[in-house]
Amino acid sequence: MACNIAPRLANGRPRVRFGSSMPHAVKEGLRAIAKSERRSMSWVVEEVVIDYFSLARPKYVTSKKKGRK
Repeated sequence: MACNIAPRLANGRPRVRFGSSMPHAVKEGLRAIAKSERRSMSWVVEEVVIDYFSLARPKYVTSKKKGRK
C-alpha cells in the first residue's frame, strides 16, 4: 500500500519538522488518520491546520505521473 506524501511547496521552502514533543496519543491519532487516508503524517497535519485556521492553501509543485509524457 503506497502512501501519498505531501506535495512539495512551489516556493521551494521546506516544511518545518514537528512532533518531537507531541504527546504520544496525539501522534498515534495522526498516524491512524494518515493510514486510513493513505497520506503522510505531514500531509494530515498540514490539512488540519489549514482547515482549522481557514488559511489559504499554498501552491504545490504539480506531480508528473510515471509513464506519461
